[in-house]
Amino acid sequence: MDEKNYPRDGKVFRRDSARAIILQEGKVLLIHSKKYDYYKFPGGGIEAGEDPVQALCREVREETGYEVQQSTIREFGCVPRRQRDDMNEQGVFAQDNYYYFCEIMDQKQADRKLDDYEREEGFTPVWMEPFAASQHNRYCDASREGLDARMVRREAKVLDLVDLEIRKLERQTRQRNTLEALGHPEYFAMLEFVRQQLGEEGTEYSRSGKIEIAYSRYDHTKRVLAWALRLYQASERKEEIRFDELMIATIFHDVGRRRAEELHVSHAQAGIPITKEYLTGMGYAADKVEYICSLVAQHSDKYRMKKEVLDRGLLMLMEADLLDDMGAQGIVMDCMITESRNPNARFEDCLDHITRYTLRQQEEDNPMVSPEGIAFWNEKTKLTQEFVQALRRDLA
Repeated sequence: MDEKNYPRDGKVFRRDSARAIILQEGKVLLIHSKKYDYYKFPGGGIEAGEDPVQALCREVREETGYEVQQSTIREFGCVPRRQRDDMNEQGVFAQDNYYYFCEIMDQKQADRKLDDYEREEGFTPVWMEPFAASQHNRYCDASREGLDARMVRREAKVLDLVDLEIRKLERQTRQRNTLEALGHPEYFAMLEFVRQQLGEEGTEYSRSGKIEIAYSRYDHTKRVLAWALRLYQASERKEEIRFDELMIATIFHDVGRRRAEELHVSHAQAGIPITKEYLTGMGYAADKVEYICSLVAQHSDKYRMKKEVLDRGLLMLMEADLLDDMGAQGIVMDCMITESRNPNARFEDCLDHITRYTLRQQEEDNPMVSPEGIAFWNEKTKLTQEFVQALRRDLA
Protein backbone atom coordinates (compact mmCIF):
# COMPACT_ATOMS: atom_id res chain seq x y z
CA MET A 1 0.00 0.00 0.00
CA ASP A 2 2.01 2.92 -1.33
CA GLU A 3 0.23 6.25 -1.65
CA LYS A 4 3.29 7.95 -3.18
CA ASN A 5 2.22 11.24 -1.56
CA TYR A 6 5.43 11.84 0.38
CA PRO A 7 8.73 13.59 -0.40
CA ARG A 8 11.31 11.13 -1.69
CA ASP A 9 13.98 12.50 0.63
CA GLY A 10 11.68 12.88 3.64
CA LYS A 11 12.63 11.60 7.07
CA VAL A 12 11.22 8.12 7.59
CA PHE A 13 9.26 7.23 10.71
CA ARG A 14 8.88 3.45 10.95
CA ARG A 15 6.30 1.57 12.99
CA ASP A 16 6.10 -2.12 11.99
CA SER A 17 3.38 -4.40 13.28
CA ALA A 18 2.56 -8.08 13.80
CA ARG A 19 -0.98 -9.46 13.36
CA ALA A 20 -2.53 -12.85 14.12
CA ILE A 21 -4.77 -14.99 11.93
CA ILE A 22 -6.47 -17.46 14.28
CA LEU A 23 -8.93 -19.84 12.63
CA GLN A 24 -11.53 -22.14 14.12
CA GLU A 25 -14.21 -23.99 12.13
CA GLY A 26 -14.11 -21.59 9.21
CA LYS A 27 -14.15 -18.44 11.34
CA VAL A 28 -11.35 -16.05 12.26
CA LEU A 29 -10.75 -14.30 15.56
CA LEU A 30 -11.08 -10.55 15.02
CA ILE A 31 -11.29 -7.37 17.06
CA HIS A 32 -14.47 -5.35 16.57
CA SER A 33 -14.40 -1.62 17.16
CA LYS A 34 -17.80 -0.68 18.58
CA LYS A 35 -17.13 3.02 18.12
CA TYR A 36 -16.27 2.90 14.41
CA ASP A 37 -17.88 -0.48 13.58
CA TYR A 38 -15.00 -2.18 11.73
CA TYR A 39 -13.04 -5.41 12.18
CA LYS A 40 -9.30 -5.89 12.47
CA PHE A 41 -6.92 -8.76 13.18
CA PRO A 42 -5.53 -8.97 16.73
CA GLY A 43 -2.14 -7.34 16.75
CA GLY A 44 -0.30 -4.06 16.76
CA GLY A 45 3.01 -2.29 16.79
CA ILE A 46 6.31 -4.05 17.41
CA GLU A 47 7.96 -2.43 20.39
CA ALA A 48 11.67 -1.80 20.90
CA GLY A 49 13.52 -5.01 21.70
CA GLU A 50 10.76 -7.26 20.30
CA ASP A 51 10.78 -9.42 17.25
CA PRO A 52 7.51 -9.88 15.27
CA VAL A 53 6.63 -13.18 16.97
CA GLN A 54 7.08 -11.73 20.46
CA ALA A 55 4.94 -8.74 19.52
CA LEU A 56 2.31 -11.05 18.05
CA CYS A 57 1.96 -13.09 21.24
CA ARG A 58 1.84 -9.98 23.45
CA GLU A 59 -0.74 -8.19 21.32
CA VAL A 60 -3.03 -11.22 21.10
CA ARG A 61 -2.86 -11.68 24.87
CA GLU A 62 -3.57 -7.99 25.52
CA GLU A 63 -6.40 -7.58 23.01
CA THR A 64 -8.16 -10.95 23.27
CA GLY A 65 -7.03 -12.57 26.52
CA TYR A 66 -5.95 -15.70 24.64
CA GLU A 67 -2.47 -17.20 24.76
CA VAL A 68 -0.82 -18.04 21.43
CA GLN A 69 0.64 -21.53 21.04
CA GLN A 70 4.03 -20.51 19.66
CA SER A 71 4.77 -23.85 17.97
CA THR A 72 1.82 -23.22 15.61
CA ILE A 73 2.98 -19.83 14.32
CA ARG A 74 3.65 -19.72 10.58
CA GLU A 75 4.12 -16.73 8.33
CA PHE A 76 1.31 -15.80 5.94
CA GLY A 77 2.69 -12.61 4.41
CA CYS A 78 3.50 -8.95 4.79
CA VAL A 79 1.66 -5.80 3.72
CA PRO A 80 4.09 -2.88 3.35
CA ARG A 81 2.52 0.54 3.83
CA ARG A 82 4.10 3.83 2.70
CA GLN A 83 2.51 7.28 2.95
CA ARG A 84 3.07 10.85 4.06
CA ASP A 85 3.52 11.07 7.81
CA ASP A 86 0.34 12.53 9.30
CA MET A 87 2.40 14.14 12.06
CA ASN A 88 4.96 15.65 9.67
CA GLU A 89 4.05 16.59 6.09
CA GLN A 90 7.72 16.46 5.09
CA GLY A 91 8.17 13.00 6.56
CA VAL A 92 7.40 9.45 5.46
CA PHE A 93 5.40 6.93 7.45
CA ALA A 94 6.63 3.39 6.77
CA GLN A 95 5.07 0.25 8.18
CA ASP A 96 5.53 -3.41 7.40
CA ASN A 97 2.53 -5.38 8.66
CA TYR A 98 3.46 -9.01 9.28
CA TYR A 99 0.61 -11.54 9.32
CA TYR A 100 0.92 -14.97 10.92
CA PHE A 101 -1.33 -17.98 11.16
CA CYS A 102 -1.36 -19.35 14.69
CA GLU A 103 -3.49 -21.20 17.23
CA ILE A 104 -4.48 -20.39 20.79
CA MET A 105 -3.73 -22.57 23.79
CA ASP A 106 -7.36 -23.14 24.76
CA GLN A 107 -10.70 -21.36 24.93
CA LYS A 108 -10.03 -19.88 28.37
CA GLN A 109 -9.59 -16.10 28.25
CA ALA A 110 -7.51 -14.13 30.72
CA ASP A 111 -8.18 -10.49 31.54
CA ARG A 112 -7.43 -8.22 28.63
CA LYS A 113 -5.03 -5.28 28.85
CA LEU A 114 -6.26 -2.54 26.52
CA ASP A 115 -4.70 0.83 25.78
CA ASP A 116 -6.76 3.97 26.37
CA TYR A 117 -7.72 4.35 22.71
CA GLU A 118 -8.63 0.64 22.50
CA ARG A 119 -11.01 1.01 25.48
CA GLU A 120 -12.43 4.17 23.93
CA GLU A 121 -13.15 2.33 20.67
CA GLY A 122 -14.69 -0.58 22.56
CA PHE A 123 -12.37 -3.29 21.25
CA THR A 124 -14.16 -6.64 21.54
CA PRO A 125 -12.88 -10.04 20.36
CA VAL A 126 -15.35 -11.86 18.09
CA TRP A 127 -15.32 -14.90 15.80
CA MET A 128 -16.40 -14.01 12.26
CA GLU A 129 -16.40 -15.54 8.80
CA PRO A 130 -13.62 -13.66 6.98
CA PHE A 131 -15.73 -12.86 3.90
CA ALA A 132 -18.51 -11.35 6.04
CA ALA A 133 -15.99 -9.24 7.95
CA SER A 134 -14.32 -8.13 4.73
CA GLN A 135 -17.62 -7.01 3.22
CA HIS A 136 -18.52 -5.22 6.46
CA ASN A 137 -15.25 -3.27 6.37
CA ARG A 138 -15.86 -2.25 2.78
CA TYR A 139 -19.19 -0.68 3.71
CA CYS A 140 -17.83 0.92 6.85
CA ASP A 141 -18.17 4.71 7.02
CA ALA A 142 -14.50 5.47 6.46
CA SER A 143 -15.01 9.24 6.55
CA ARG A 144 -15.56 9.42 10.31
CA GLU A 145 -13.04 11.58 12.12
CA GLY A 146 -10.40 9.59 13.94
CA LEU A 147 -10.84 6.44 11.85
CA ASP A 148 -7.81 5.16 9.92
CA ALA A 149 -9.57 4.31 6.66
CA ARG A 150 -6.39 2.89 5.11
CA MET A 151 -6.08 0.37 7.93
CA VAL A 152 -9.70 -0.71 7.49
CA ARG A 153 -9.13 -1.14 3.74
CA ARG A 154 -5.95 -3.15 4.36
CA GLU A 155 -7.70 -5.53 6.76
CA ALA A 156 -10.50 -6.07 4.23
CA LYS A 157 -8.00 -7.12 1.57
CA VAL A 158 -6.16 -9.47 3.91
CA LEU A 159 -9.48 -10.96 5.03
CA ASP A 160 -10.21 -11.76 1.39
CA LEU A 161 -6.86 -13.58 1.14
CA VAL A 162 -7.61 -15.49 4.34
CA ASP A 163 -11.02 -16.46 2.95
CA LEU A 164 -9.31 -17.87 -0.15
CA GLU A 165 -6.84 -19.74 2.07
CA ILE A 166 -9.70 -21.28 4.08
CA ARG A 167 -11.43 -22.41 0.90
CA LYS A 168 -8.19 -23.94 -0.37
CA LEU A 169 -7.70 -25.79 2.91
CA GLU A 170 -11.30 -27.04 2.77
CA ARG A 171 -10.73 -28.41 -0.75
CA GLN A 172 -7.52 -30.10 0.35
CA THR A 173 -9.32 -31.62 3.34
CA ARG A 174 -12.11 -32.99 1.15
CA GLN A 175 -9.59 -34.49 -1.25
CA ARG A 176 -7.55 -35.97 1.59
CA ASN A 177 -10.68 -37.45 3.18
CA THR A 178 -11.65 -39.02 -0.14
CA LEU A 179 -8.24 -40.63 -0.51
CA GLU A 180 -8.17 -41.79 3.09
CA ALA A 181 -11.58 -43.38 2.60
CA LEU A 182 -10.02 -45.59 -0.07
CA GLY A 183 -7.77 -47.10 2.58
CA HIS A 184 -4.57 -46.92 0.53
CA PRO A 185 -2.01 -44.40 1.90
CA GLU A 186 0.28 -45.08 -1.08
CA TYR A 187 -2.16 -43.20 -3.33
CA PHE A 188 -0.90 -39.94 -1.78
CA ALA A 189 2.67 -40.73 -2.89
CA MET A 190 1.45 -41.73 -6.36
CA LEU A 191 -0.42 -38.45 -6.82
CA GLU A 192 2.62 -36.48 -5.71
CA PHE A 193 4.77 -38.41 -8.20
CA VAL A 194 2.27 -37.66 -11.00
CA ARG A 195 2.23 -33.98 -10.04
CA GLN A 196 6.01 -33.85 -10.37
CA GLN A 197 5.91 -35.66 -13.71
CA LEU A 198 3.37 -33.19 -15.05
CA GLY A 199 5.69 -30.37 -14.05
CA GLU A 200 3.02 -28.40 -12.26
CA GLU A 201 3.98 -26.44 -9.16
CA GLY A 202 1.40 -24.56 -7.11
CA THR A 203 -0.69 -22.39 -9.40
CA GLU A 204 1.49 -22.83 -12.50
CA TYR A 205 -0.83 -24.67 -14.84
CA SER A 206 -0.05 -26.38 -18.11
CA ARG A 207 -1.96 -25.10 -21.13
CA SER A 208 -3.96 -27.39 -23.35
CA GLY A 209 -3.95 -26.85 -27.09
CA LYS A 210 -7.65 -27.69 -27.23
CA ILE A 211 -8.79 -24.84 -25.03
CA GLU A 212 -7.64 -21.30 -24.50
CA ILE A 213 -7.53 -21.22 -20.72
CA ALA A 214 -5.02 -22.34 -18.14
CA TYR A 215 -5.83 -25.97 -17.43
CA SER A 216 -4.30 -28.13 -14.72
CA ARG A 217 -3.84 -31.75 -15.75
CA TYR A 218 -3.02 -32.58 -12.15
CA ASP A 219 -6.35 -31.19 -10.94
CA HIS A 220 -8.02 -33.07 -13.81
CA THR A 221 -6.39 -36.28 -12.56
CA LYS A 222 -7.78 -35.78 -9.05
CA ARG A 223 -11.26 -35.07 -10.42
CA VAL A 224 -11.20 -38.16 -12.65
CA LEU A 225 -10.15 -40.20 -9.62
CA ALA A 226 -13.22 -38.90 -7.78
CA TRP A 227 -15.46 -39.81 -10.74
CA ALA A 228 -13.98 -43.30 -10.92
CA LEU A 229 -14.76 -43.74 -7.25
CA ARG A 230 -18.35 -42.48 -7.71
CA LEU A 231 -18.87 -44.81 -10.65
CA TYR A 232 -17.51 -47.77 -8.70
CA GLN A 233 -19.68 -47.01 -5.68
CA ALA A 234 -22.79 -46.77 -7.90
CA SER A 235 -22.00 -49.95 -9.87
CA GLU A 236 -23.93 -53.17 -9.32
CA ARG A 237 -21.13 -55.17 -10.95
CA LYS A 238 -18.29 -54.42 -8.53
CA GLU A 239 -17.13 -58.05 -8.64
CA GLU A 240 -16.00 -57.52 -12.26
CA ILE A 241 -13.77 -54.58 -11.38
CA ARG A 242 -10.24 -54.78 -9.97
CA PHE A 243 -10.67 -51.77 -7.70
CA ASP A 244 -7.07 -51.13 -6.65
CA GLU A 245 -5.80 -51.45 -10.22
CA LEU A 246 -8.53 -49.08 -11.44
CA MET A 247 -7.65 -46.42 -8.87
CA ILE A 248 -3.93 -46.64 -9.66
CA ALA A 249 -4.52 -46.54 -13.42
CA THR A 250 -6.72 -43.47 -12.93
CA ILE A 251 -3.96 -41.73 -10.99
CA PHE A 252 -1.45 -42.49 -13.77
CA HIS A 253 -3.71 -42.11 -16.83
CA ASP A 254 -2.32 -38.67 -17.81
CA VAL A 255 1.19 -39.02 -16.34
CA GLY A 256 2.74 -38.98 -19.83
CA ARG A 257 1.37 -35.58 -20.88
CA ARG A 258 4.65 -33.70 -20.65
CA ARG A 259 6.82 -36.59 -21.89
CA ALA A 260 4.58 -37.00 -24.95
CA GLU A 261 5.60 -33.60 -26.28
CA GLU A 262 9.26 -34.57 -26.07
CA LEU A 263 8.81 -38.03 -27.64
CA HIS A 264 6.16 -37.01 -30.21
CA VAL A 265 3.86 -39.83 -29.19
CA SER A 266 0.44 -39.95 -27.58
CA HIS A 267 0.31 -39.15 -23.89
CA ALA A 268 -1.12 -42.62 -23.25
CA GLN A 269 1.88 -44.29 -24.88
CA ALA A 270 4.29 -41.95 -23.12
CA GLY A 271 2.69 -42.83 -19.79
CA ILE A 272 3.26 -46.59 -20.04
CA PRO A 273 7.02 -46.72 -19.24
CA ILE A 274 6.62 -44.09 -16.50
CA THR A 275 3.84 -46.08 -14.85
CA LYS A 276 5.65 -49.38 -15.23
CA GLU A 277 8.92 -48.11 -13.81
CA TYR A 278 7.23 -46.54 -10.79
CA LEU A 279 5.04 -49.52 -9.89
CA THR A 280 7.81 -52.06 -10.46
CA GLY A 281 10.09 -50.02 -8.22
CA MET A 282 7.40 -50.08 -5.54
CA GLY A 283 7.32 -53.88 -5.65
CA TYR A 284 4.00 -54.47 -7.41
CA ALA A 285 3.51 -57.88 -9.01
CA ALA A 286 4.24 -58.11 -12.73
CA ASP A 287 0.70 -59.15 -13.72
CA LYS A 288 -0.79 -56.26 -11.75
CA VAL A 289 1.62 -53.78 -13.36
CA GLU A 290 0.82 -55.07 -16.84
CA TYR A 291 -2.92 -54.73 -16.29
CA ILE A 292 -2.60 -51.18 -14.95
CA CYS A 293 -0.38 -50.22 -17.89
CA SER A 294 -2.93 -51.68 -20.30
CA LEU A 295 -5.61 -49.38 -18.83
CA VAL A 296 -3.32 -46.37 -19.15
CA ALA A 297 -2.45 -47.34 -22.74
CA GLN A 298 -6.08 -47.71 -23.86
CA HIS A 299 -7.92 -45.04 -21.89
CA SER A 300 -7.90 -42.54 -24.79
CA ASP A 301 -9.55 -44.97 -27.24
CA LYS A 302 -13.02 -43.66 -26.45
CA TYR A 303 -14.31 -44.65 -29.92
CA ARG A 304 -14.27 -48.28 -28.74
CA MET A 305 -16.72 -47.73 -25.91
CA LYS A 306 -19.89 -48.53 -27.83
CA LYS A 307 -18.32 -50.76 -30.46
CA GLU A 308 -16.77 -53.40 -28.24
CA VAL A 309 -17.35 -55.20 -24.97
CA LEU A 310 -14.56 -53.68 -22.91
CA ASP A 311 -12.94 -54.72 -19.67
CA ARG A 312 -15.08 -53.17 -16.90
CA GLY A 313 -12.13 -51.39 -15.35
CA LEU A 314 -11.13 -49.84 -18.67
CA LEU A 315 -14.70 -48.76 -19.35
CA MET A 316 -15.00 -47.17 -15.93
CA LEU A 317 -11.75 -45.23 -16.43
CA MET A 318 -12.97 -44.01 -19.84
CA GLU A 319 -16.31 -42.92 -18.44
CA ALA A 320 -14.69 -41.15 -15.48
CA ASP A 321 -12.37 -39.30 -17.88
CA LEU A 322 -15.32 -38.12 -19.99
CA LEU A 323 -17.51 -37.09 -17.07
CA ASP A 324 -14.93 -34.50 -16.04
CA ASP A 325 -15.28 -31.08 -17.70
CA MET A 326 -18.99 -31.63 -18.34
CA GLY A 327 -22.12 -30.21 -16.70
CA ALA A 328 -21.54 -27.36 -14.26
CA GLN A 329 -17.80 -27.43 -14.90
CA GLY A 330 -18.37 -27.37 -18.65
CA ILE A 331 -20.53 -24.26 -18.27
CA VAL A 332 -17.80 -22.47 -16.33
CA MET A 333 -15.15 -23.57 -18.85
CA ASP A 334 -17.24 -22.27 -21.76
CA CYS A 335 -17.49 -18.89 -20.05
CA MET A 336 -13.73 -18.84 -19.40
CA ILE A 337 -12.98 -19.76 -23.01
CA THR A 338 -15.37 -17.08 -24.30
CA GLU A 339 -13.70 -14.42 -22.18
CA SER A 340 -10.21 -15.53 -23.20
CA ARG A 341 -11.12 -15.14 -26.87
CA ASN A 342 -12.92 -11.84 -26.35
CA PRO A 343 -12.20 -9.77 -23.21
CA ASN A 344 -15.32 -7.73 -24.04
CA ALA A 345 -17.57 -10.78 -24.20
CA ARG A 346 -21.20 -10.32 -23.16
CA PHE A 347 -23.62 -12.68 -21.45
CA GLU A 348 -25.04 -13.52 -24.87
CA ASP A 349 -21.60 -14.59 -26.10
CA CYS A 350 -21.23 -17.00 -23.18
CA LEU A 351 -24.71 -18.37 -23.83
CA ASP A 352 -23.86 -18.97 -27.49
CA HIS A 353 -20.67 -20.84 -26.57
CA ILE A 354 -22.39 -23.00 -23.95
CA THR A 355 -25.13 -23.86 -26.43
CA ARG A 356 -22.71 -24.72 -29.23
CA TYR A 357 -20.31 -26.78 -27.16
CA THR A 358 -21.19 -28.23 -23.75
CA LEU A 359 -24.96 -28.44 -24.31
CA ARG A 360 -24.67 -29.81 -27.86
CA GLN A 361 -22.06 -32.38 -26.87
CA GLN A 362 -24.13 -33.59 -23.94
CA GLU A 363 -27.43 -33.74 -25.86
CA GLU A 364 -26.19 -35.23 -29.11
CA ASP A 365 -23.52 -37.65 -27.95
CA ASN A 366 -23.95 -39.57 -24.71
CA PRO A 367 -20.85 -41.79 -24.80
CA MET A 368 -21.65 -43.61 -21.55
CA VAL A 369 -22.23 -47.37 -21.58
CA SER A 370 -22.73 -48.45 -17.97
CA PRO A 371 -26.04 -47.67 -16.22
CA GLU A 372 -24.25 -45.59 -13.61
CA GLY A 373 -22.32 -43.67 -16.29
CA ILE A 374 -25.51 -42.96 -18.23
CA ALA A 375 -27.22 -41.75 -15.05
CA PHE A 376 -24.40 -39.32 -14.21
CA TRP A 377 -24.27 -38.04 -17.80
CA ASN A 378 -28.04 -37.47 -17.87
CA GLU A 379 -27.81 -35.64 -14.56
CA LYS A 380 -25.15 -33.33 -16.00
CA THR A 381 -27.14 -32.83 -19.20
CA LYS A 382 -30.29 -31.89 -17.28
CA LEU A 383 -28.34 -29.34 -15.24
CA THR A 384 -26.87 -27.79 -18.41
CA GLN A 385 -30.28 -27.66 -20.11
CA GLU A 386 -31.86 -25.98 -17.09
CA PHE A 387 -29.02 -23.46 -16.89
CA VAL A 388 -29.31 -22.56 -20.58
CA GLN A 389 -33.09 -22.19 -20.30
CA ALA A 390 -32.73 -19.96 -17.23
CA LEU A 391 -30.04 -17.82 -18.84
CA ARG A 392 -32.12 -17.43 -22.01
CA ARG A 393 -35.06 -16.31 -19.89
CA ASP A 394 -32.91 -13.81 -17.98
CA LEU A 395 -31.50 -12.34 -21.18
CA ALA A 396 -34.79 -12.24 -23.11
